[in-house]
Amino acid sequence: MAESGEQVSEPPSRLARDSAVVGAATIASRLLGFARDVLIARLLGGGPVADAYLAALRLPNLVRRVLGEGGLNAPFVPLYLATARERGEVEARRFAAEATGNLTFLLLALVVAGELFAPWLVLGLAGGFADEPATLDFAAYYTRLMLPFLLLTTLAALLAALLNAERRFAVAALAPALMNAILLVLLLVLHIYGTVPEIAAQWLAIGVSLTGLAHLAMILLALRGLGLPRPSLRWSSDMTRLLRTGGATLLAASAAQLVLLVATQIASMEPGAVSALYYADRVFQLPLGFVGVAMGTVVLSDMASVAGHDGPDAMLGQSLALGLALALPAGTALVALADPIVSVLFEHGRFEAADRVRTAAALAAFGYGLPFAIAAKVFGQIYFARRLPRLPLLSGGLALLVAALVGFGLAGGGNAAQIAAIAATLAFVVQAVMLGGMLVRDGIWRPSVSNLRPIAASLAASAVMLGALPLLLGALAGPLAADQPLLHRAAALALLCLGGLVVYAAVGAMLGAFGALPLRKRRA
Repeated sequence: MAESGEQVSEPPSRLARDSAVVGAATIASRLLGFARDVLIARLLGGGPVADAYLAALRLPNLVRRVLGEGGLNAPFVPLYLATARERGEVEARRFAAEATGNLTFLLLALVVAGELFAPWLVLGLAGGFADEPATLDFAAYYTRLMLPFLLLTTLAALLAALLNAERRFAVAALAPALMNAILLVLLLVLHIYGTVPEIAAQWLAIGVSLTGLAHLAMILLALRGLGLPRPSLRWSSDMTRLLRTGGATLLAASAAQLVLLVATQIASMEPGAVSALYYADRVFQLPLGFVGVAMGTVVLSDMASVAGHDGPDAMLGQSLALGLALALPAGTALVALADPIVSVLFEHGRFEAADRVRTAAALAAFGYGLPFAIAAKVFGQIYFARRLPRLPLLSGGLALLVAALVGFGLAGGGNAAQIAAIAATLAFVVQAVMLGGMLVRDGIWRPSVSNLRPIAASLAASAVMLGALPLLLGALAGPLAADQPLLHRAAALALLCLGGLVVYAAVGAMLGAFGALPLRKRRA
């Protein structure tokens, strides 16, 4: 590990390469998750059982997305690396052992409390269920079955942060794919046996906890070569520092997912809207995960390793250009192709046309917010690298307030799932604008022409793609029709997305959208 006075020289494309490794593993998980959610929609549909199961799944999904996909990096990695730089690897590992032991104790207490107060926990996630006693009972039961997942996968996430601090990204990034694969196998078995929705949801809830066990086992195996820290309940000054900054950092890093919890509360006011919002969110999470998880894992580790020098400023501009080069076309596609995407992926079995309309409207609303969610993710990393979570925490709190005010202010005015997604999108906009503006105001980030030019080119290329997609959609309308075989429809959707990607890539290359993305060599 380089000391602060040493030269830090990186391969020119290391950021892009490491981001691609993490992003590819994440997209594999998301694709398996797509297959999983297609089967869930087919098995449970959009009725009360689906609402109950998917509301109960919100808490495990929050933990998995925030912690299992890099959220613990924000409070842990900078402090771990600083300890290793200042006092050596032995002290850093001792700190990791203390964090593991104390987190285990806390999690056991929280899981026990959750089991005792599951109905109130559900109402905290979906307050609209108070008027639907049967749905509330189902959701509380499924929540109790899923709660062990929180203990297992959070411990796995902390140990994965240790791997990420050592720049070993692959295993931790692949773990969510393994978890989705396990649920996918379980779903296939339930489909083969024709299980009724109530029993199917019960087995799926049990399967969620089993995936947490698999996640922890996978990370433990990966840590054998590094030397696994033995958990300790000792409380040192390092733990005090972690508690003082870590809680705020973790809340700040969780802002986007907490916004989605607020959106679930809004959607719970209309029967069937929770499941529609969930399916839309699952599609939204594919590009968000590919870009956002890579930014929150690779970029944070790089920024923390050069914290206090000129590296983070240059890296921030490069990371923003890279993130938006992927997020802008993805968001454009979600807006323009929401209906065919939802129809091909989910409109089967118990998932009907009315469910498709609600879900597609929510997905299109999410599409507008994707670039802003990615920008907020990138902007937050420099604060986390410097262990200054106050502003990301404030911006996240403001985003939650905006989501609640907009969502509940518009409640009852139409599709509750769409209203919830609109509220989330506006929250992402507020968070990104606030963080970016403060970085510029405080002189932490100095936007340069070399960074802004590729962003403008990506925006222009996305606009051209937006104009081309209706033409491509018209040409493929026949194979995409609902009465066509599923394989024909899936192939047509893939061809449609590929055509849009080719248009974007060609125009983006001509305009220089991708020319300045890899990081140059830098000195600490």
